This record gives sequence, C-alpha cells and structure tokens, in this order.
Amino acid sequence: MLKKNKVDYIKGWGKFSGPNSIEVDLTEGGTESINVKNAIIATGSDAAHLPAGMLDIDEEYVITSTGALALKEVPKSMIVVGGGVIGLEMGSVYNRLGTDVTVVQHTDVVCPFLDREIANNFQKILKKQGLKILTNTKLTSGTNNKENGVEVVLSGPKGDQTLTADKVLLSIGRRPFTDGLDLEKAGLQTNNWGQIDVNHFN
Repeated sequence: MLKKNKVDYIKGWGKFSGPNSIEVDLTEGGTESINVKNAIIATGSDAAHLPAGMLDIDEEYVITSTGALALKEVPKSMIVVGGGVIGLEMGSVYNRLGTDVTVVQHTDVVCPFLDREIANNFQKILKKQGLKILTNTKLTSGTNNKENGVEVVLSGPKGDQTLTADKVLLSIGRRPFTDGLDLEKAGLQTNNWGQIDVNHFN
C-alpha cells in the first residue's frame, strides 16, 4: 500500500539534524539524510519509571505491562503498583490465572478519573474477584532480590509495611517516547516528562 501510494518507507532510527532535516541510522547499516518541509513526530510512548535506583525495571522481576505479557510462567504472587486501567487489567488477568495479586494505589479509590460511584463499585467487584487493594498507599522503596522475590516498603494509613512478591508490576502511567530524537536541533523543547511543548502552530 505504501508503494502504491508513492510513500517512501525507510527503516532505521531517525533523529533531527536541523529544523528541516532528519538523519536516519539505517537498519541495514549506514545513514541517510532527508530534507523535509514538515515533520510529524509519532514515536509513541513508553512506560513511566520510578526515580532511578528506587526500583529499576528489568522486565523479569520488576516489570511493566510489556513484561507482564511475556512472562514464561504464572507467578505465585504479584504486587501491582498503580490502580489505573492497565495495572488493573493485568492484575485481574493474573488473578484469574491463580496469582495472589495486591494492588497499591496512592488515592482513596482505584481509577480515580472515573465517576466516583463507578470507581467504588468497580473496586468492590475486583475485591470480590480476589484482588487485595491497598488505597491511600504509596511505594516508598524497593529491593529486587530476583528469584528470592521483590521486596517493597509501603506507606499507608496504618503506617509502613513491607511486602514481598515474585513479581512487581509498575503501572504508574506512560510517558512520551522522545529520547534520542535530538529535538533541540529542530528548535523543539520538552518538559520533565518528555512532552514536546506546542502552540497553535506546531
């Protein structure tokens, strides 16, 4: 379809070399430069990470939703950090497969962006299914002991507590994937989350 519509398809890693130029490190080796009048940045998103050293993702024991879809076996226990849509979906799936799932949510109810009544009823349903849900609770630190389990320290209404699970699923949102694009060469700036500052024109 691309050829039929006269669209050039270049395989590689593209990055800006100027406001109207892109340099591509080709998958097959070498580079290619492209001059453009306009450019659309559509590089998707990546899972948000905790501050470096707090609990680093290795996609084997400390996982994102990507790693959760690639586990080689069903874990006996899992702690899901983040009570949003993705975390609850993955937690619910593994709960049905027999995993002991604990969800840690920093607000007083899961999916706080939903209508309050819906969120409350949804949380009740999840609890009936067997998920343990700790609300008003934050992850303060963690230690990845790999095959010996991942240990996390939580701070909640009843003080601090330490839990250990085979896997910890970090589901704390997503961030724009803009690393390595050399956006500054195109005159573009990003905020702390990697989002590109835009206006009415770009």
